[in-house]
Amino acid sequence: MKWKYLYIWVIGLLAIGCFDDDTTVDTVRISEVAIDTNSLQKEYNRDKNQTLVIDITPYVTQKEKDLPLTFQWDIDYKFYSDSSVLYLDCQELGTFPMRVKVSNEHSSAFYEFKLHVNSPYEEGIAVLSEGSDGTGMLSFMRQMADGTMGNFETRCLTTNNPGEVFPKSPTDMAKRASQLFISYKDDPSIYIVNAKTFELENIVKAPEFSDFLPVAIMIPDNTARTAIALSENGKAYNLASMEGLILTHTTLTSTYSSVKHDYFGGYNPLYYLWDTDLHTICYYNGYTVDNCTKFGAIWNENHEVVAIFENEKGSSFTVLTRKNGEIWKTSLGNYIYLQDPDTYQNVGIDYRDVQRVISNPVLKKEDPKVASPSFQCLFYAQGNKIYCWYYSSTSFPTESWATIDDISNAEITTMAISPDESQVYVGAYRSDESGENGYIYIYDTRTGRLINSYKNVAYKPIKIMYKVK
Repeated sequence: MKWKYLYIWVIGLLAIGCFDDDTTVDTVRISEVAIDTNSLQKEYNRDKNQTLVIDITPYVTQKEKDLPLTFQWDIDYKFYSDSSVLYLDCQELGTFPMRVKVSNEHSSAFYEFKLHVNSPYEEGIAVLSEGSDGTGMLSFMRQMADGTMGNFETRCLTTNNPGEVFPKSPTDMAKRASQLFISYKDDPSIYIVNAKTFELENIVKAPEFSDFLPVAIMIPDNTARTAIALSENGKAYNLASMEGLILTHTTLTSTYSSVKHDYFGGYNPLYYLWDTDLHTICYYNGYTVDNCTKFGAIWNENHEVVAIFENEKGSSFTVLTRKNGEIWKTSLGNYIYLQDPDTYQNVGIDYRDVQRVISNPVLKKEDPKVASPSFQCLFYAQGNKIYCWYYSSTSFPTESWATIDDISNAEITTMAISPDESQVYVGAYRSDESGENGYIYIYDTRTGRLINSYKNVAYKPIKIMYKVK
């Protein structure tokens, strides 16, 4: 009887062993997704308006068999795309955290990185120019992170403002903090663009003033809310830069020459204008104006202004005037007057130097000029020649400092100096050449050596400047 039960028990075990096992334990392995992040960048840099393209598939592996994959790209923690290849038009400046998630039915893998969208106009040389029909153009050459210069990009305003029609006849350009101000005579106005993107932010017009034709802008590169806009007829207007308004100037009420100078290195801005009615310097500190008449005339009515520029850095300025065909140099302290140290009352004129300067060739008001207080000299141009006059000399040079001789019929139209005064920027053009007939030359301030030249990068240069961040 026992053998009977044992036999039944063995038969049962054998029957159980014949059943199929439908479980997946140890027969179907998980296919894990992995991304080779060591072969990918941790940070990407692109300029505004450039495209970032990343194909993630060459860097994705699966541990076992290849299963269907899904993709999710996030920008700044927000979903952007489910494509295997990222195509991103970089339109907004800044730094953005980014991530891609790659998944199959078994697992997911992640790749995190940063995208820096930079301004192609962050810092470098800006050139405002005018074509033969009055059409304006803004060109820009970027200084790269390693200190080298890139290439000039032309038509920066139209590129960054599609559909916007800018006026003709540009006259001046000035930077204020994060904005660039450009004045125009045709359809009299001042256009305000973002200094990093060159995108239009505001347009300032004053149709209520029929004589408002802006030819010069005097504006400090800081957060000041007011500036001076000089009109072609010599009238000074108040430019409310924050509000975007042109107002009658209640302090500067005379008529002024377009020859002017400003110093923004102190607590208050200092503006120096030549009063054409009184034939003297008008000193304006943003609050009050002084026509420099407390101790008699500094110049008599026969003097006409030729140039005003900084002399000793942060300390004095120089005025060149013409009287009966002769050039006179008058250097004054920045605050014009001498003060009694006890009473702080003005007691006289702070003369630094007064002398006649022998002029050959004759220096004219219209000649492009730029001063270097550090090197104590004035650079000026006539035709295709550049001259360098040292303030201590009583005669202007007869030999040119540099000559543009690599192109024929070149005429220098504007000059500027680098912020550290190590380089002189020169803008020239050829009137007998059509199209982009503007040329830019960069010289070493100390030696006069030509550092570089850039051909056909503008129209006739009106204003050149080194735009800082």
